[in-house]
Amino acid sequence: MNVRWNRLAGPGLTAAAGAAALVMLVASPAMASPLFCGAGRGLTAQNAIQGAFDDAQNSAQSEGFYGACTLSAEPQVFEIFDDPNFGHIFRAQVTVTCLP
Repeated sequence: MNVRWNRLAGPGLTAAAGAAALVMLVASPAMASPLFCGAGRGLTAQNAIQGAFDDAQNSAQSEGFYGACTLSAEPQVFEIFDDPNFGHIFRAQVTVTCLP
């Protein structure tokens, strides 16, 4: 084996390992709070969003995340005109992150 190649590979491998450690360090807060999805329905868009938020919060609590929850994206709201049970309703979907 070439001894010269081993001496040159050491600094490169050290730099690569340092970069990988930096990426994992920066990504760890994002991995600490997973995303939770919730769905809801209501007679108004606001009621549907609140129901979806409550559903996502209940999902987070079932995994041990009892802290405050915040929306991670805009809620998606769908207006339904021909629901067989309720007629005109709104359905909503939200994604939240919650603190432990």
